[in-house]
Amino acid sequence: MAREYPVKKGMDTSIEAIAAKCREFSENVRVSQNSVELSIPGIKRLEIWVKGKNLAIETENDENFKDFAQTIKIYNNLVESITGYSSKERKKKFSKI
Repeated sequence: MAREYPVKKGMDTSIEAIAAKCREFSENVRVSQNSVELSIPGIKRLEIWVKGKNLAIETENDENFKDFAQTIKIYNNLVESITGYSSKERKKKFSKI
């Protein structure tokens, strides 16, 4: 199941821009016509695509990786660089729903 994230006004949500930001966090970035797929420590598959005004992100965890704090930090930094919202701001937005 994919999780949707709002994107700050003015952020570039083109597949090319998303892929460029993903390359800052992973060397294994694959771009298709509609999505970007990559892996980071602790997440063996992370797929990102645009869904309306939001971004949808689907993940598949790496069961063998044990440093969850590192995974969460990298994931939050990645999502913040793409959406423009920090984890604290995203939490606040989700709690309003």
